[in-house]
Amino acid sequence: MKDDLYGILGVSKKADAATIKKAYRKLARENHPDVNPGDAAAEERFKRISAAFDVLSDPKKRKLYDEFGFDGLREGFDAKRARAARRRGSATSASFEGGASFEDIFGSMFGGGAGPGFGGAGFGGGAVNPLKGRDNVMPIDLEFMRALKGTELTFSEGETKTFTVRVPEGTDTGDRLRIKGKGGAAPRTRQGKGERGDLLLEFKVGPHPKLRREGLDLYLDVPITVPEAVCGASISVPTPWGDYTVKVPEGVNSGAKLRLKGQGVKRGTQQGNFYVVLQVHTPDRIDDATRKAATQLAGGYSKDVRAGLQL
Repeated sequence: MKDDLYGILGVSKKADAATIKKAYRKLARENHPDVNPGDAAAEERFKRISAAFDVLSDPKKRKLYDEFGFDGLREGFDAKRARAARRRGSATSASFEGGASFEDIFGSMFGGGAGPGFGGAGFGGGAVNPLKGRDNVMPIDLEFMRALKGTELTFSEGETKTFTVRVPEGTDTGDRLRIKGKGGAAPRTRQGKGERGDLLLEFKVGPHPKLRREGLDLYLDVPITVPEAVCGASISVPTPWGDYTVKVPEGVNSGAKLRLKGQGVKRGTQQGNFYVVLQVHTPDRIDDATRKAATQLAGGYSKDVRAGLQL
């Protein structure tokens, strides 16, 4: 059905949040007005896709929609009263099947309909909200360390005015930051001038030449010498939050990880870990003394290190 929110995004009713988000991003990119200038049909599809995602990405809205359809999305909707009415089999329950429609919800969100959806006059009908300006998406490239530690961005607004936005620490590629009232201007209608749209900053974080990020964890390859690997050592390791001394255990191999708890990515109340990934380096100068020492080292192996390597 064209009015089914799941159908608009092309996902099943059992789809998880990640699947819904992935479907939305794909469709939004394909139908975005900036990609399809002058295409009214694409702009209409983009608005429908955005409205569907607004509901299905919000667990509370999605639950109400799954249970009551579009009626559950009306402002002022009382789920307890609706359930009671449905149990009694009263005439009120019939409205949950054929009362509101996508056009009601879509219109109230984007100014194109007469129903009382999210921003309307409440359950039962009311005035139409003035048009809201279009939300503008602005891609932002962020250097790795600025995204990691948080930063401030300054934007021009007109010839003389500027405004500053604080990007939170731990920002990652794909994250969006909504700036209220900094999007497209709202056209004037018979209902008056509506709200200005929002500006959506969509971030792409560049790679770091040495650090790797996986979720909230950070990884750094750290070279150690053969003597340090054999005998153990205490070494200084740089992190984004300062230098730390870590103890290398004796007999360690390349690829071994040492964890610095709580020294990874900070994001809200969470913080990941920092992993030191040891890389054993052989000497860069090979002479007779080095060869002799290496020959002596060979006596320290009690078994064939390549045993069981057959494919």
